[in-house]
Amino acid sequence: MTGSVAIDVVIGLVFIYLLYSLLASLVAEIISTNLGLRAKNLHSAMNRMLNNDNVIVFSNSKDKTGIVKKIYDHPEIQSLSANKIFSKPSVIEAGTFSRALVDTLRNGKSDAEVSDIKEGIKSYALPGSIEEYLLNLVDEADDDLDKLRKLLSNWFNDTMSSASEWYKRNLQIMLFFIGLIIAWFFNLNTFNITQKLSMDQKARSELVQLAIAYVENNPNSPKNYASLDSEITDEDKIYNDKMDTLSSIQKQLLKDIENTRSILGGGAWLPDSLVLRVRGESALPYYIESKLLPMTKGYEAFIFYYHLYGIGDKLSYALKMLFYNFLGYVITAIALSLGAPFWFNLLKRTIDLKKQLKN
Repeated sequence: MTGSVAIDVVIGLVFIYLLYSLLASLVAEIISTNLGLRAKNLHSAMNRMLNNDNVIVFSNSKDKTGIVKKIYDHPEIQSLSANKIFSKPSVIEAGTFSRALVDTLRNGKSDAEVSDIKEGIKSYALPGSIEEYLLNLVDEADDDLDKLRKLLSNWFNDTMSSASEWYKRNLQIMLFFIGLIIAWFFNLNTFNITQKLSMDQKARSELVQLAIAYVENNPNSPKNYASLDSEITDEDKIYNDKMDTLSSIQKQLLKDIENTRSILGGGAWLPDSLVLRVRGESALPYYIESKLLPMTKGYEAFIFYYHLYGIGDKLSYALKMLFYNFLGYVITAIALSLGAPFWFNLLKRTIDLKKQLKN
């Protein structure tokens, strides 16, 4: 394989990873939005702060002392909820949290003294280390409520930084499994794709042209739709607006993917009928694994010999494809879990390298 061919193979493979990593993150974002995973992550992080409980990133953790519920019942927090379906906000500002916590610890006393706040802390039977930490913050504030709110805001920001990392780690695991399903459904075996691009000059050239056109039409790095701080999931937008935005992105993305499918071939799901031979010569597409095809009755029509496949036949073939190509699918899934920005930046650099070598 010459240097030029090798670069073209890399460009083609990276472009495939880019498009399907975008699809994976889009699917993850739709799941995250509909299941309210960010809100659950925030609730779990606050429970960790105040109850010292284990973090359950994609689930609402149990509020043992009731203090987290009191904070969520605060008017400032309640007003952040989108609707009755998504009753908990996905984003809370540090200042909002600190005001809500101070008001909660005041136990409804608008003119509460520092001693009253200390009593409020003790009344919730918080874990020893949390109670001691809050009492130390109150002492450090030295009767200054604004300073206390500032200290609580700093604590909240530090916790949310960790919460963001917890979410991203779990999101990457989710992206891996979504990527594995995508690789299986679209038959994205990294080894087979590499072999196809290495041996098929026409397919390689067409995919490189698609990649160059994509970069020229999309000069900015794509967003990871499913990331915790993604702009496309601005929590100030209502649910329907968010889903409309994702839907429009999905339509354009699927058009780009369809262009690659016309080059690389179909997925792991068999069509209703498949021509096996024409005039006695094999007519199977290269991506069909003939040895995995179900044994069904064949039919002849003119010069064609074909088979018909039902749901059971298709499912059997798909499961065999998963087993037969599992390692290649896993490598693809790992690649997709790295995220679209990573592959976009690598694609731009590789295309630039190709242009430099050409000049």
